[in-house]
Amino acid sequence: MRNFITTSIPYVNDSPHIGHIYEFILADIFARYKRLKGEEVFFQSGTDENGLKMVKTAEEKGKNVKEYVDEKYAEFYALKDQFNISFDKFIRTTSEEHKLGVYKFWDLCKKDIYIGYYRGYYCISCESYYEESEAPDLTCPIHKKKLEKFEEKNYFFKLTKYLDEVRKLIEEDKIKIYPIEKKIEILNIIREGKIKDLSISRDAERSKGWGIPIKNDNTQVIYVWFDALLNYLTGLGFGSNDESLFEKFWNKGTVYHFIGKDIVKFHAIYWPAMLLSAKIKTPENIIVHYHITIEGEKMSKTLGNVISPQDFLNKYPYEAVRFYLAHQPIFSDWDFSWSHFHEVYEGILKKDLANLILRIFGILKKTDFVEIDLQKNYLKEEIENIKKLFEEDMKKFEFNSAYNKSLELVRKLNQLIDHKKIWVSKEIEDFSSLVNGLLTILQIYEPLIPETINKIKEKLVIKNDKFINEKISFQPFY
Repeated sequence: MRNFITTSIPYVNDSPHIGHIYEFILADIFARYKRLKGEEVFFQSGTDENGLKMVKTAEEKGKNVKEYVDEKYAEFYALKDQFNISFDKFIRTTSEEHKLGVYKFWDLCKKDIYIGYYRGYYCISCESYYEESEAPDLTCPIHKKKLEKFEEKNYFFKLTKYLDEVRKLIEEDKIKIYPIEKKIEILNIIREGKIKDLSISRDAERSKGWGIPIKNDNTQVIYVWFDALLNYLTGLGFGSNDESLFEKFWNKGTVYHFIGKDIVKFHAIYWPAMLLSAKIKTPENIIVHYHITIEGEKMSKTLGNVISPQDFLNKYPYEAVRFYLAHQPIFSDWDFSWSHFHEVYEGILKKDLANLILRIFGILKKTDFVEIDLQKNYLKEEIENIKKLFEEDMKKFEFNSAYNKSLELVRKLNQLIDHKKIWVSKEIEDFSSLVNGLLTILQIYEPLIPETINKIKEKLVIKNDKFINEKISFQPFY
C-alpha cells in the first residue's frame, strides 16, 4: 500500500499556534501508524506564502514581504524538530518548483478558464469573495471582519461545469469526507445551487506584484487558493523533470488530506473540480478536524489567549504535547486548559502509562527467568480484542477514541501485576502475559511518543518468540 498524507499548508501571516501543532501531530500520528504497518508513506506539509493578505500583514509590520515570509516559514518549519514531525517534504508556494507545477496545471485547465469582471465583497483574511446573501451584514462569516468592495478584471474557472460530477464522487464515497456531518454539509452546499464559477486571479497592482504572475498577462496574479491547493501535486514533483513521486504516490497511491473545518469547501468542492478539469485523479480521503477554544474562549490575539509552541515547550516535554493532543476529540470542537493538560500529563501519561512500563521493567529485572516463551500468554484474547478496537477506530480517524480505549490494556496489566503478585511469581505464564502486554502497548503508542518508545524497545531482546531477559534496566521518564 502507498499512502500520500498531507496537512493543509498554513498561511504565514502570523506565527504558529496550538491549532497548527494539532493538525501536524494528527497527520504525523497517522503517517507513523501506516509506516509501522509496513506501508509506504509520503508525508507532506508546507507553507502558503502568496496572496494579498501576506502583503497587507508585511506592510503592517513594516517589513519587506519576502523577508517576512522567510521569517515565518522558518517558524513553521521549526515545528518539525520541536515536535518530531516526520515530514518527507515541506514545500513553499513561493518556490520555483511550485511555480512550474502551477503553470502546468493552469495549462491543463485552460479550456475551462475565461476572462470576466468581478463585482463583489472580499475578505482579505480568508482570501475569498462573498455574495451579499452569504454575508447579509457585509461581515465575513468566518473572520467577523467587514468585507471590502472590489470591482476588477479576473480570470474565472468554470467550477459550475463540474459540480454534478463532484457531487456524485462524494455521494458514492469515491471522495470520502470524515466525519459524515461534513459530507452532508458539502452535499447540501452543492445542492443549493448557489455556487458560481470561481475567480482564480487577482489584480497584480492591488497585490503589489506578490504572487505567481499569469503567463502573458502581467496585470494579474493567480488567486491564492488556485495556487495553494496545487502544493499537493507540486510537492510530489508535478511539473518538474521528475514526476516519479507524483506517479507513485498520487496516481498509484491513496491520498489523505488532513484539514481544519473552516476550509472544507475549498478542499471538497473547488479542489476536486480543478482536478477533474485537469484530468487528474481526485483525493480519496478528506479528514476534517474541528477547532480548539482556549478555556471557553475563541483563540484571539486581542484576548491574549493564543497558545504558541514555545508556551508548551517551556512547561512540558514535547511528547507530552503529542500525547495530550491525540487524546482530544477530532470530530468536535474541544476546549483547552492548562489544568486539563496537567491532569492528562500527570494522571494518564505519567501515573498510568509511564509508571506501568517502569513497574514491568522492575519486575523483569528481578526475575530468575533467562528466557520467557511469549507463546504462553493467557491475556491473548483480551489483547487481541483491544488491538481490534484500536484498529477499527484508527481506520475511522477517531484517534482519541482509539487511544482512550487502549488505556484498558494499561489497567489490565496493572491489575495483573497486583492480583497475581508477579514480583514474587514463579509462573512463566505470568511473565509471558506481562511481556506480551508490554509489547502491544509499545506498538500502539509508538506513533504518539516515538522517541520514548524507541528508547524502551532498544532495551528489549526478542528472539524466536522468546523474550531474552538480560537483566534490563530503564531510567524513569516523564
